[in-house]
Amino acid sequence: MSDLCYGKQIWDYSDVNCLIDEFIELYNKRPIINNRGGMLSTHLFWTWYVVRKLKPENIIESGVFKGQGTWLFKQACPEAKIFSVDPVLEQREYIDDTAVYFTEDFSMINWTEYLDPKDTLVFFDDHQNAYMRLQQMKWMGFIHAMFEDNYPVKQGDCYSLKKIFAESGFAYKGNIMTAPNAVHADYVRSNIETYTTLPPLCKLEKTRWGDEWNEIDYPTGQAILSKEKLEEYPIIKEDAGFYTWICYVKLKG
Repeated sequence: MSDLCYGKQIWDYSDVNCLIDEFIELYNKRPIINNRGGMLSTHLFWTWYVVRKLKPENIIESGVFKGQGTWLFKQACPEAKIFSVDPVLEQREYIDDTAVYFTEDFSMINWTEYLDPKDTLVFFDDHQNAYMRLQQMKWMGFIHAMFEDNYPVKQGDCYSLKKIFAESGFAYKGNIMTAPNAVHADYVRSNIETYTTLPPLCKLEKTRWGDEWNEIDYPTGQAILSKEKLEEYPIIKEDAGFYTWICYVKLKG
């Protein structure tokens, strides 16, 4: 399984390019202008795009921060019921009166009291162990997920799917080292139907960590916008350095 794509890809270049202008028009109306520390345009675009594609009946977001994601979910799929999970809800600047908010962890909520897991998209922006999150999803019956912080090997603050596919390093729970990555990779491969790394809207010469953006250390694939086309979208260019290999996953039913 590639750490870029496995199974049916959820997007295509022609479709994406036709929607960027529509997204920018929406993004210019965002309620939170400075959302540093949360999602910016390079990830909000893909969130908006995938939600529009899937049209889920329910959306669970694990990790709320200021609430920009909550607002975007509502714009992308107005009919969806939104469930927002964050231990520190006091950080919110945007609050949706129709959303249901929790301070418990995603894994501690009995979701069957609120929704049908198979008609739900789970959006993880919580910097937690992706291997454990996939296990929790499978146990609870969820199929669709996005992982906003899908960090490459040797980078980032969480154990991501990219790291699992690369079979690099170990996962930690507290101070205890768990099973080697090969075990985790086999488990993930056997339970995933579709996995897609959503490419950057544009590539800069340097990564967010200040080193060269090359395909050996940072396998990524083709960016959506050329350098010439990027000049038409200054906000995307400004946010480009915050890309973290956001991905979509569909588990086997």
